[in-house]
Amino acid sequence: MSQTSAATATGSAARAEALLQTFARAGYTHARPPILQPAEPFLDLSGEDIRKSLYLTTDASGEELCLRPDLTIPVARDYLASSRAGAPAGFYYLGPVFRYRGGAASEFNQAGVESFGRQ
Repeated sequence: MSQTSAATATGSAARAEALLQTFARAGYTHARPPILQPAEPFLDLSGEDIRKSLYLTTDASGEELCLRPDLTIPVARDYLASSRAGAPAGFYYLGPVFRYRGGAASEFNQAGVESFGRQ
């Protein structure tokens, strides 16, 4: 890795860490949903058109799974499945997502927050 590439990577990591610290100081909890997700919620909410951009597989029981194409749905699903569902909560995340995008990188990072009933 060249010095320029190393400096860019170090700067990106520092900016990402500063962003995550900002979210944490604002009272959000770090969410880390699994990379492999059920495909159904993505297909239900986005329609079959998204299928061509998903990385899909099927498990031994026949359930269709995908590499997460975004983090919003997995974070919301985890919240709804938790004992905190229905109570105000907030989550932040930074992690890889996977979508076929033609000539662009298919794996990239997504950062954000999800707020459920917070004031």
